[in-house]
Amino acid sequence: MGHGRKKKRTHVVPSQEEMEKVPKTLVVKSGLVGRAVSALVSDVRHVMEPNTASKLKERKNNKIKDYVA
Repeated sequence: MGHGRKKKRTHVVPSQEEMEKVPKTLVVKSGLVGRAVSALVSDVRHVMEPNTASKLKERKNNKIKDYVA
């Protein structure tokens, strides 16, 4: 009988320096869009979740400066 597979990878927690180098993203829609586009925006946010704003509240009056802050 075989001895099985020996695991080679470990789950290493990234350091603070490495976390600062990871790019942050925003997924926003512009103008009037349908339900399909809103669902797509939500899905893309969840796919990119660790480094994106997944619960971002978009408002009509918001500008890019508002999102960056």
